[in-house]
Amino acid sequence: MRKVCDLNMQIYRRKFSMNFLMNLLYHFGIVGILFDGGWLVMEGRTEAGTVVAFISGLSKVNDPWGDLVNFFRDLTNARVKFHLIARAVGEPDPEVSIAD
Repeated sequence: MRKVCDLNMQIYRRKFSMNFLMNLLYHFGIVGILFDGGWLVMEGRTEAGTVVAFISGLSKVNDPWGDLVNFFRDLTNARVKFHLIARAVGEPDPEVSIAD
């Protein structure tokens, strides 16, 4: 029972650290666009609408990336749970039996 609890805690730690990293990178991207775009606007080399368009484009990229990360997170969780159930029932590990 303790092993299952530790495994669940490891899954939650990975999940929340991935969410934290994704949010951090997304917001660093916005800050970078605002900083660089603001500098270019002050120098007169671009317009404020261009900066707004880049920020809007960044949010469009973030949505599919989040879906992809969620898919692989769900895939990993399902794989781990399958192996736990197979081991509890007494079945051999499927990856080991396929390799043999």
